[in-house]
Amino acid sequence: MQDTIVIALGGSLLSSDESDKINLWKIDFVNLINSVLDSGVKIFIVVGGGKLARKNIAKAKNDGIVDEFQLDLIGINATRENARDVIKSFENVQNLNKNVPKSIDDVLISFGNYDLTIMGGTVPGHTTDTVAIKLAKEINSKLVVIATNVSHVYTGDPREDRNATPIEKLSLKELGELSGVGKPIQPGSSFAVDPVGVSLAIDHNLPLVILNGHDVENLRKAIYGEPFNGTIVYGDD
Repeated sequence: MQDTIVIALGGSLLSSDESDKINLWKIDFVNLINSVLDSGVKIFIVVGGGKLARKNIAKAKNDGIVDEFQLDLIGINATRENARDVIKSFENVQNLNKNVPKSIDDVLISFGNYDLTIMGGTVPGHTTDTVAIKLAKEINSKLVVIATNVSHVYTGDPREDRNATPIEKLSLKELGELSGVGKPIQPGSSFAVDPVGVSLAIDHNLPLVILNGHDVENLRKAIYGEPFNGTIVYGDD
């Protein structure tokens, strides 16, 4: 297992119509992270905006806000609010950064002081996938887990293409083609992996793991290098 792990935690994992289900997931997730911390590994969690971001952006649009920069800021604030909620679940962790870093530089300044850091977005145009990948590059982490609400990267959008099939393994270049690297992103948009982040991973040859974060046991397997259900995105050897 790596000395440092970066997890991009999809905001969709934090919201559900079944509150009991979410509470049970949080307990399992917290227990997993604590067990990994106990093994001497530092963990960085970048939390997405999910339902809260989409709700706040939709409200802003209804209020007449059309500037994409301002809409992005609203989405970033939602990710930070979600991050603060996640931090509350880890109050018993002794070496926890209880503040939400607002930039990669903020994280790097405190890198040696905390075992667990939880943050949200940073700047407009960068989703939390991108933040996680950029952070992994800066701290030289070799494991980036994209924990979302889908089990794999698919050959197409499974919500629109009935013939879309899950992919267990592919290259960064192939993921870039599927993710639409180079195309513009609208605030509140949803991708299996953010194309800006994929582009950054390609530039730095940084492998990724994509899986359904609802399954905490499966997440544990990925972290510990065991066979898991999801997509491995490999770089060039």
